[in-house]
Amino acid sequence: MKYGPFGPFTGKLGGLVTYIRKGETVSRMVPHVIKRPGTLGQLASRKQFSMAQKFVAPVRDFVSYSFHPLTKNTTRIPQNQATSLFRKHAIMGEYPDFWIDYSKVIMSKGNLPAPLNANVLREGDLLTFTWTVDPNWDYLLNSDQVMMMAYLPDTLNAAFIVGGIQRTAGMATLQFDPELRTDAWVKRDTRVETYIAFISNDRQQVSDSIYTSQIIL
Repeated sequence: MKYGPFGPFTGKLGGLVTYIRKGETVSRMVPHVIKRPGTLGQLASRKQFSMAQKFVAPVRDFVSYSFHPLTKNTTRIPQNQATSLFRKHAIMGEYPDFWIDYSKVIMSKGNLPAPLNANVLREGDLLTFTWTVDPNWDYLLNSDQVMMMAYLPDTLNAAFIVGGIQRTAGMATLQFDPELRTDAWVKRDTRVETYIAFISNDRQQVSDSIYTSQIIL
């Protein structure tokens, strides 16, 4: 009985909220509304955080795998790791004129060998990713699988595959849809940002992601 006969305390008590995350007890103060205007640094940090959250939202299912090895056995979660790296590496400029350098976005981070000479070509709504197969790769890497990402900045939408064709194939395809349709309107993307990485068959190891290119639609 890890937490004793009555279990851990969870819930709200006064200004404190306690909960269990990844097996650890976490306590936080209840957020409160700040009415005074923030400092320039605070405003910049809030905007960066908002940009990072918007970017990560459509790829949560992807990063839950791609950042799992980096966060396992810790109290961090993959989405927070992705947000942190996005803020650190991909947001450029000075407040309030921040902008995103998509070539600096880290979609995956790990110790597996990354794709060699990765490239992508578009034919209609199909992306074909290619990479060089190294004959000197250890045979244990042969079961690694490709992870592919097509990120659509205009609609904050994404298409991706987590664990597709094996790395020894040297080629894989990804279908994407450049239109976001609702009952009220249709919005079409003008560009797609593309990324590739590898993940082990047991999903416990990944490679660093490679930015392949921006494709104008």
